Amino acid sequence: MIRQFSSTILFLVILSLAAAQPAAAQTNDVRSAREVITLMDKGEFKEITSMFDSTMKKAAPEERLRAIWTSLIGQTGELQQQLNDSTFQYGGYDIVIVTCKFQKSYLDVKVVFDKGGKVAGLFFLPHRTPEGGDTSGPTNGQQSGDSLTGHYVSQDVAFENEEAHITLAGTLTIPDSVGKFPAVLLIAGSGPHDRDETIFGHKPFLVLADYLTRHGIAVLRYDKRGVGKSTGDYAAATTTDFASDALAGVDYLMTLKAVDHGKIGLVGHSEGGMIAPVVADKSNHVAFIVLMAGPGVSGYRTILSQLALIDKASGLSDSAVAAAVSLEKKILRVVMTEKDSARAAATLRNILETEANQTPDAAEASIGQLLSPWYESFLAYDPAPALRKVKCPVLAIWGSKDLQVPPSENMPAMRKALKSGGNKSFKVVELQGLNHLFQDAQTGSPLEYGIIKETISPKALDVITNWILKETGKKN
Repeated sequence: MIRQFSSTILFLVILSLAAAQPAAAQTNDVRSAREVITLMDKGEFKEITSMFDSTMKKAAPEERLRAIWTSLIGQTGELQQQLNDSTFQYGGYDIVIVTCKFQKSYLDVKVVFDKGGKVAGLFFLPHRTPEGGDTSGPTNGQQSGDSLTGHYVSQDVAFENEEAHITLAGTLTIPDSVGKFPAVLLIAGSGPHDRDETIFGHKPFLVLADYLTRHGIAVLRYDKRGVGKSTGDYAAATTTDFASDALAGVDYLMTLKAVDHGKIGLVGHSEGGMIAPVVADKSNHVAFIVLMAGPGVSGYRTILSQLALIDKASGLSDSAVAAAVSLEKKILRVVMTEKDSARAAATLRNILETEANQTPDAAEASIGQLLSPWYESFLAYDPAPALRKVKCPVLAIWGSKDLQVPPSENMPAMRKALKSGGNKSFKVVELQGLNHLFQDAQTGSPLEYGIIKETISPKALDVITNWILKETGKKN
């Protein structure tokens, strides 16, 4: 569920994930970016806000900046040195990336400047080496707690979604031993994820697939449609379309001789936890499902909850959080009730520019996301009906510090839906200290995701693996 901030700064999130184009270094921008970092280190947050454009001033006031920096150095240690820098351009914005050395790791600080030289975005990301490696976290599926020595076979595969006329590309890992194995299909959360569900320098599905396969479970993970080597149009797809892709993945596993066709399961993370119950209802071949931070309430409620919790964790006052939620409700009401797209866009444009203080370019980018087929369908989606239809065994887990799909709201809703549907075999678990990505976290804020070195806590890996082994009758 990675629409993790309010609409007022949605454009900045999009910008941070977009592909930038190299450009000649802008001396003034580089100097300003380094000054922002220096001022953060000195605790002069009010001085930094004077360099912000109107959107950033509203999205990241002094109190929020202070909370962000405090959380960051709590994870990385004190800033020791600003190293090399590089400059890019995207959509009329200049982007400066300064590699910084902290006590415990290296981070890339990305500062975005508008045409007038004002700061339009500020991000802290794991440092990427020239070869694409991440110097701040685990690589190749290895992390603390993974001490297994088993071997397995890994191969690139492709399977067809004949209904959609697309090809999904992925990776299949199979234990390197004789026999037929239980198998799981990994279903990623919202966003244009590759087969590893790569996010903020981490590869959660790579780590999960590695761990499961070393314990004797075959795993299929795949690039979303229109992402990586998969064909199709990601931007035009809805959750229903992604469920169709997952269903095709189950059908593919049914063709494999190394897979025990009576022990095929689904592991869905975040939005994948919405998709898995739909697939389990449509397929006769799903024997069990694991829901990792799956929502039990509607998309509308999820968006409002995560907005309030993330803003609160970022240090905003109760009144500021209430104001942000009120504005978000107003925006979402337009998306959910105005059926004429032109009128919806005009109304949203007025709200975003006058009340959210977005620039015209930022407002247009936000409108494009808010009125996308996926987002409109997500807001209206209620997972309860699909959950009530699930009769196979279910393991549902959340991290206690998940601010995006909070357990306090979603655990009881999911438990109620499964119970009312007559499911006789489900387990609902809250894992203490873990965030939405199932990392051991301090606050649970998405701001920590890229700073934490751990990709998935061994606690989560063990709970998932042991439950699957028990359900499939396989010895650990």
